Amino acid sequence: MSEQRILLTTALHQLDSMESRAFRRRRDAYIRDRADGAIEQLQSLRDLFFPDEYYKMEEGHYDGVIRHYREMHITWPETEVPGLPALLKRLHDLCPTPNIQTHILHLASDGEILPHIDNLQASGTWILGVSLGAERIMRMEGTDGRTNSFDVLLPSGSVYIQRDTVRFGYTHSILKEGSFLGREINRGPRLSIMIRDRLPLEQS
Repeated sequence: MSEQRILLTTALHQLDSMESRAFRRRRDAYIRDRADGAIEQLQSLRDLFFPDEYYKMEEGHYDGVIRHYREMHITWPETEVPGLPALLKRLHDLCPTPNIQTHILHLASDGEILPHIDNLQASGTWILGVSLGAERIMRMEGTDGRTNSFDVLLPSGSVYIQRDTVRFGYTHSILKEGSFLGREINRGPRLSIMIRDRLPLEQS
């Protein structure tokens, strides 16, 4: 849990720093208004998120795939956060190839990612994802009309890699809510860290 907390607080801080002063002031006021220091008594990772209305969420992505979200490419402040370099090294050691870039995506409680295959002109050959915050269901649907669809539960702290057939032979989506093996998965805020290999053109 402490490792997830480091990653999540650092990523949220980077996203927050890109927002307007008005939103930063609203979040500061929210902290001041919390009685009895409740903001300091955080019990779960979901407590690290402010309510959705305290963030400037984008309604829709330019390609219509992502709804109610914030995102950015990130350069991690490794020298400023104790414990962060070791965590990033462990993640990078899982990457199939070097020459990587990192993108963070914060979905609001009602945010979702619709079924899609990543743009082949703008994507590398693999993606490594880290899920933080609320559990979500990732749905994989075969594109050939014969391959079975399946769901994957992404609890906080889970890491997955999409490559080869799983990356390009299926659409993938992140559901707002749903049922997984008979258990209801409710809405909640989620942040994902997405690491991918750079295209050859990006490396030059």
